[in-house]
Amino acid sequence: MKEVVLAVTSREGVGKGFARRVRMNGNIPAIIYGPQTKPISVQVNHRQFQSAWKTAGGSSAIYNLDLDGKTKKVLIRELQRDPVTSEIVHVDFHAISMTKPIHLSVPIRLIGVPVGVKTDGGIMQTTMREFEISCLPADIPEHIDIDVESLHIGESIHVKDIKIEKAKILDEEQRTIVVISAPTVMKSTEEEAAEAAEEEAAAEGTEAAEGAEGAEGAEGAKKEEGTDDKDKDKDKGKK
Repeated sequence: MKEVVLAVTSREGVGKGFARRVRMNGNIPAIIYGPQTKPISVQVNHRQFQSAWKTAGGSSAIYNLDLDGKTKKVLIRELQRDPVTSEIVHVDFHAISMTKPIHLSVPIRLIGVPVGVKTDGGIMQTTMREFEISCLPADIPEHIDIDVESLHIGESIHVKDIKIEKAKILDEEQRTIVVISAPTVMKSTEEEAAEAAEEEAAAEGTEAAEGAEGAEGAEGAKKEEGTDDKDKDKDKGKK
């Protein structure tokens, strides 16, 4: 488990106005809290925090906060970001005890290319990106590796299939982590062109048939008109 040192300083003011001034000075407002720790308002240099975050590789690392010459071991519980710029605007540090289990999220890392994808053209669908686990702080894994190379089409891995040394997974056992689905059947360009041609020919045939029916109807109407005229002439002759 990675441990990263990070310096923080106390801050007295609270509220949006004070927090805005803290950010304008290149710092991030933060708070330290925990079951046995009274909430402490602090601030951390923005650049130093970004560097520590990059070194730690995420929020599952333990941060050793240097505050007024004393060290506090914490985890990052929440990062608040600006909805427009995505800049970090506040950090929640959770104080921990190295002798008590804690709950936290740990990222999942899939290893290898499944046979069903590489050989059979299947599609790998990932439905979980992290595990919720419980363990002692010293036993926190940086990530959970899952080998997926042997998976064929139709096969999957569930939470119940994974065991973590010195840690307990809190997610439901039946949850699917990854599944290899059959490839989507895609029509070739030639097939699509052939179908389009068939549809066009059928449409033309329908139009031709409708035209022929219309012509036959018109001719029939003319014949009927001719017959009516002849009948009228006959009637006149009789008179």
